Amino acid sequence: MPTLWSNCLCAWLLGGGGEIPLFLALLLGLSLIYLGGMYLNDYCDAAWDREFRSERPIPSGQVTRATVLVAVVLFFIAGVGCLLWAGWQTLPAGAILLLLIVLYNHLHKRTALTVPLMAACRTAVYWVVGAVSLEGVIPEIGLAGILMFFYVMGITWLARGESRPGPTSPLAFISLAAPMLAVALLGMQNPGFQLLTVGMAAGWMLYVFRSALVNGLLKVGKTIGPLLAGICWVDLAILGSLGHASTGVGVGFAALFLLALVAQRFIPAS
Repeated sequence: MPTLWSNCLCAWLLGGGGEIPLFLALLLGLSLIYLGGMYLNDYCDAAWDREFRSERPIPSGQVTRATVLVAVVLFFIAGVGCLLWAGWQTLPAGAILLLLIVLYNHLHKRTALTVPLMAACRTAVYWVVGAVSLEGVIPEIGLAGILMFFYVMGITWLARGESRPGPTSPLAFISLAAPMLAVALLGMQNPGFQLLTVGMAAGWMLYVFRSALVNGLLKVGKTIGPLLAGICWVDLAILGSLGHASTGVGVGFAALFLLALVAQRFIPAS
């Protein structure tokens, strides 16, 4: 959730900001929709979990499948209500986001083609928030959504191979590296902040992979949570490269990054 809020804040700042109550409504609405997506994941995976992950909430009897579905519907309705309160202009991107979430959860155990669907969910978040910002969905917001698409797609590729034998797909590493290369090549409107923010994002990724090496072999499971938390640094690098970073902004994203790491101690990311 802190990484979702990071995406929202990045898009809001790129779009010139706006009224704080509207931004808070967007945060709440998108959080509820994402919670619904998480519950829907368990609902759709119930049969698979019953066979391979019997400790999961539905197969272990902690909650019924019907109850989870009711929760999904309520989360979605409440989330969409918050988005519409923030502005009817969120409707197209919000509808696309809901469709992507449903498609991903319904198909992700069947085909690897759902990897870009997961990444596209993050891209849609930028569009939703940008639609209510002062400047609308400007090209900078579109660019940020595309860069985050590749970063999240890389993490998702890694996660799919976490419990499977064999080498990790090189596409995962290429996809993760692509946003860093792109933001490093953007025009330097504020060279100091650009170099600092890009260096922090790239440095964190290198640290994560180095820490996950055990006897020369990459333990993929050890990378997923830290790389997800690194979404906050990627957002900050995007802002730094586009001239929207400041010390105060950096502190905000650092707080979200730390919150993500702390939360993963209680709710593992993988």
